[in-house]
Amino acid sequence: MKNILFALLTAALTSSFGAQAQDLPAKSPPYPSYRVALGILGNPKAIGVQAEVRFLKDFGARLAGVQQFDYQRANEYGGGGVALLTYYLPLKNKLIEAGVGLGAVYSLYHWDVGYDKGNLQDVNLGGGMGVNLRFSPNFRLGINTLVANGFEAGYAEGSMRAVRRKLLLMPALTFDVLL
Repeated sequence: MKNILFALLTAALTSSFGAQAQDLPAKSPPYPSYRVALGILGNPKAIGVQAEVRFLKDFGARLAGVQQFDYQRANEYGGGGVALLTYYLPLKNKLIEAGVGLGAVYSLYHWDVGYDKGNLQDVNLGGGMGVNLRFSPNFRLGINTLVANGFEAGYAEGSMRAVRRKLLLMPALTFDVLL
């Protein structure tokens, strides 16, 4: 008798839980898609602004402008611009966006040694990769790294010149507003 009551109670509870599970609505995508993102990026040596436009589901263009702060002389400054064609890796988890990009990097270095000053400018090939986390429908945080063929400046022949090429790696934290 005890076994029969236990079996009937188990069957009643199991069927009621099954009915509740069947009544749950289908799970919707976590966040809506977006076409434009505007944001800021920074690390201890630089700060900048960025914009992104998605023209296909997995492809977009990213533009960024950066001001650099780690110069030794008081009147020196540098900055740059980045334009990347970006491919977003399709992932099952829609809260995580991973992407890789390839494009052009513009560099500006203003030098000032007291008695002479000038600007060095360079346009070169660059790339980037990163991961963003969408934490709400309109905002995301990320860590992205720019890889570029940069230059090292040196004073030669009465003027500042690019004396050699070097690989530039610039990791940055990003915060974007999704529109």
